Amino acid sequence: MDVIPAIDLRGGKCVRLHQGDYTRETVFDDDPLAVLRRFEAAGATRVNIVDLDGARDGTRTNAGVVGAMAAVASIPLQVSGGIRDARTAAALVEDGVARVVFGTAAVESPEEVELAVEELGTERVVVGIDARDGVVATRGWTASAGVPVLDMVRKMTGMGVSRIQYTDISRDATMAHPNFDAAVELLGNTTCRILIAGGISSIDDLLKLKELGVDGAVLGQAIYTGAIDLAEAVSVIQAHS
Repeated sequence: MDVIPAIDLRGGKCVRLHQGDYTRETVFDDDPLAVLRRFEAAGATRVNIVDLDGARDGTRTNAGVVGAMAAVASIPLQVSGGIRDARTAAALVEDGVARVVFGTAAVESPEEVELAVEELGTERVVVGIDARDGVVATRGWTASAGVPVLDMVRKMTGMGVSRIQYTDISRDATMAHPNFDAAVELLGNTTCRILIAGGISSIDDLLKLKELGVDGAVLGQAIYTGAIDLAEAVSVIQAHS
């Protein structure tokens, strides 16, 4: 299982939003590249980058920052936020991004996800399913799609998607532990590899996710507040591989 630290971008800065609320923002660092370098030094094998402005507005607002990070990164990056079509996904891959994460487009323009899978290959494409009370949310978590999570998973699987990143919005940035029940349900109802985000607060949480068979754990708040030491977390999970 990959331990994947997150860098959430808003206005070019590294921030965290409480449960996806854009009015409840904490700025952790003015220099996202410095954060990336710290994560690399800690032994991270992959970093998750979210363009929060792009996720809400549908444009790659922080494209310059993301491009600069991709140019210097020594480990694979996966990027989400404002990726609404296969062309944008391809441009990110050309810039050096290893994986692109479709969120809103998977609901509103699923044909673009299918095209991206065909053009880039299934290993390059992730579908991010952000859920509130079991229902998919879109546009930076500001809108409800009215679609149950499992229905969305089945649809994406049928389009050739092989990796799903699930975020429980109610737990994001709360460190209230991840939604293990949702992880079990997802793992039992799809052949896709599952990444879990939201609420991870301890190395014990990571170990439990690994035992369940999760492919990756995305964490942010716990690292930024010091609740989890990233280097220790990576070392412990690798030792249990």
